Amino acid sequence: MLAGPEDQMRKPDMDSAAPDGRAPVEFPLSLCWLETATRTIPAACSTLAKSPTRVLPGTTAICCTEAAGAYFKDLDGNTWLDCEMAMGTAPWGHARREVEEAVIAQLRRGVSYSLPAPLEAEVASRLLQRFERYDSLRFCKSGADAVTGAVRIARAATGRQIVVATSYHGWHDWSAYGHYGQNPAPLGIVETVTQTTRWVAGADPAALEQVLAETAGRCAAVVLCPNTWAAADLRRVVDAYRGAGAVVVFDEVTSGIRMGRRATAGEYGIWPDLLCISKGMANGLPLAAVLGPAVLMGRATQVKFSNAHSSECLALAAALACEDLMDLAPEWPTWRVRTTLMIDRLNAEITRLGISDELIVEGTHASFALRSRTADDFWSDPFREHLIRVLAAERIFSKGYLVFSDAHGVEEFEKVEAALMDAVRSWIPDRHTPFSESRSS
Repeated sequence: MLAGPEDQMRKPDMDSAAPDGRAPVEFPLSLCWLETATRTIPAACSTLAKSPTRVLPGTTAICCTEAAGAYFKDLDGNTWLDCEMAMGTAPWGHARREVEEAVIAQLRRGVSYSLPAPLEAEVASRLLQRFERYDSLRFCKSGADAVTGAVRIARAATGRQIVVATSYHGWHDWSAYGHYGQNPAPLGIVETVTQTTRWVAGADPAALEQVLAETAGRCAAVVLCPNTWAAADLRRVVDAYRGAGAVVVFDEVTSGIRMGRRATAGEYGIWPDLLCISKGMANGLPLAAVLGPAVLMGRATQVKFSNAHSSECLALAAALACEDLMDLAPEWPTWRVRTTLMIDRLNAEITRLGISDELIVEGTHASFALRSRTADDFWSDPFREHLIRVLAAERIFSKGYLVFSDAHGVEEFEKVEAALMDAVRSWIPDRHTPFSESRSS
């Protein structure tokens, strides 16, 4: 941890110590809230990834009222060790003092102005110092907007239409249709999207090269999530598409802050033409950016890449505080070594138990998951339900992915690793039913 607990400024009514996980947990207020919220908000939350449908109501937390450091409190007053950290958007811990103070100070000066604030250019300058390969950037409010903005810039710059998508790049038409089954109609997306987007799932260099051959001279961009690739395969695809005149876009919305100071691109030394970052830039406040060379970023205004809130000041003030914190960190991310050791030990235990053909640890220090090798869908994986239950018994919150922060210390890591080991050791596949079946029974 970069700062001690006294510097994290926990909220007064939050427990300062980790819960012992022994007393039975009850959720009367949370379950009542769920019934009411579901009537007014589809899935009970406007952010689908936070929806209670992805966890087990009555077993684990479903509604949060406050958070500090690495912990949060649910509606019933139960304290949980947070291993999701707001979908990875709070890498410095909840209610981080330095970020809070910066936001409060800016709030007193105003949230959003009728003209640009100097703060916007200051934050841009700091980011471009860290990502010194690039000349300029454009701020926006979500990862989906950032990647879609990059796609629009690529199409304008190349005069081409076809974009190759390889993962979930946000809910916009060009990305969502492929991620959610390659059938646009049920998603309310016009079928013509299939003429301008090619979908290649995952890190498959041969398949991407095939698509490039099929779209020769017509491909505007390829969008890649580099943290899911082996460096050699990534370089092969980047070189192929760039050589064909396509713009290479890295979607580092999730990994950009959590992999290293200069994202996965810097870790690998493989740089895209346009780099998209978001989660964690402002420690939970909405902010995203597209970075690139002037020759491409100059198109941002031409393609009308804009939003009324892109230049609001609270998130920018938070981002500046986060840049200051990163400059002070001797290593970033501060949880890299501990998380890597945890992954190695879990892999060793899975091998020792002889269940390597059943379970796999997938991911990096940025975030990782344990899952069944045979499960087609992560969210219906029976092991995920088993894991949630084991973690919940110890008052540890996760939806299946493990995401740490600067606020997680030795005690928290030891507690989580012990619970994960318990989940692996107690896993007996034929005693479990798929998540969807257990939820409907």
